[in-house]
Amino acid sequence: MRLDHIDTWVFDLDNTLYPASCRLFDQVDRNMGAFICEFLKLDPVEARALQKRYLKEFGTTLRGLMINHECPPERFLEAAHAIDYSAVQPDARLGAALERLPGRKLIFTNGSVAHAERVMDRLGVVDHFSGVFDIVAAGYLPKPEMAAYEGLIRSHAVEPRRAALIEDLPRNLVPAAALGMTTVLVKTDSVWAQDAAEGDHIHHVTDDLPAWLEAAGRSGRPRT
Repeated sequence: MRLDHIDTWVFDLDNTLYPASCRLFDQVDRNMGAFICEFLKLDPVEARALQKRYLKEFGTTLRGLMINHECPPERFLEAAHAIDYSAVQPDARLGAALERLPGRKLIFTNGSVAHAERVMDRLGVVDHFSGVFDIVAAGYLPKPEMAAYEGLIRSHAVEPRRAALIEDLPRNLVPAAALGMTTVLVKTDSVWAQDAAEGDHIHHVTDDLPAWLEAAGRSGRPRT
């Protein structure tokens, strides 16, 4: 499949723009559990079970907490992203590949703008992105809720058939493909990456994002 029709490149953030091997999201995961313990006065085992149940049922733990416990989302996001970002190292290859890739680049994340900006700053790629569409902009409706994708399209004037979504979670590519976007799966070993891992909603697959982007920038024919 040629990619020379793409004029907007939409990137997920966590475990996509930076390697999952950074284990950055492990810190976020622990912070969410600690927040639930304090907010709902649960022990760690109960908090962990609730955290994962809400993630499965509502798409994010935050949404489950908002619906069932009137959790202030700003407090949750601040606590979840109070992490050490030093595990994310500058990525010159990624920066160079983004530089050569024609078209706009956007971040589409279930996290916050502040979290995205810290990650991009650590990677050294802030200047390559023209915008971030985060969970707040989506009205706290997370991917893979179709409304989140529609919000991205409206807010940034994205033409789906001229856009590509790059993600580590296959289930988040399903709505994108339905809208006509080209999809790219960044493979990880996460258990959450097993849901919807097969199907025609996945157009391209890579385990090396900078290399894939380099190929896209050179020829419009990256390997799949």
